[in-house]
Amino acid sequence: MTTPHDAVMVDGPAGPLGVFAAGPSEGDDGLPSLLLLHGIQGTAGAWEAVMQALPPAGPVLAPDLRGRRRSACPHDPQAYAMERFADDLAAVIRWHGRPVIIAGWSMGVLVALTYIRDYGLEGVSGLALIGGTACPGGECPWFHGSDVAAISREAEARAQAMGLREYAAPVAVAGAWLSARRADLRPMLGSVAVPALILHGERDEQCPLTHARVLAEGIRGAELEVLPGLGHGLPSEAPAHLARRLHALRECCSSG
Repeated sequence: MTTPHDAVMVDGPAGPLGVFAAGPSEGDDGLPSLLLLHGIQGTAGAWEAVMQALPPAGPVLAPDLRGRRRSACPHDPQAYAMERFADDLAAVIRWHGRPVIIAGWSMGVLVALTYIRDYGLEGVSGLALIGGTACPGGECPWFHGSDVAAISREAEARAQAMGLREYAAPVAVAGAWLSARRADLRPMLGSVAVPALILHGERDEQCPLTHARVLAEGIRGAELEVLPGLGHGLPSEAPAHLARRLHALRECCSSG
């Protein structure tokens, strides 16, 4: 079992970033690290059950992207564009200084793909795309508001209704959604030249299964697994399965 440690503070382009680390902190077992990216309203805590199910082999990092908990929280909604989250990811990867497998869930898929488009694949050994999309368009109903104020109100109400203990600042959610709904990363999928695993719930109401098939068709050699009967929240719905698949991908990337 892998248990998260306290957050390490990393210098990010907009201010400090809290990164929750687990697994061995010293030595080199030859396995790439796992770097786990949360969704649009969540925090690194979304990965807690998966982290606890992982075997104690190789470091695991779960950053709080800007707008969450201990991380910087700019007031400008434009600071939460996918490109700015990719900048945060770049800062964490530089700080870590060893190969990583990027595992993104929901919005984390867009952040991972934006990072690869803007920064390339240096230091990236593999990719896991979970419950996500390369192009939300009008088919992924994360939020319905058309401006910052409306989306912020919707985000706050949604967090309260779901009983979330910790969640992104409303301005962070609004800025992220205004960016995400315009994103179209399908043209860059062919440039992903590392082992890629795509996991998607059969009954995902937030990202229809067709979006996972677009990812699988666009990334050469990608493996698509559809989880029967499950929805969008795979890190909480199937943490043990995700942990097994992520560790297997880590071993594959190490041997490859």
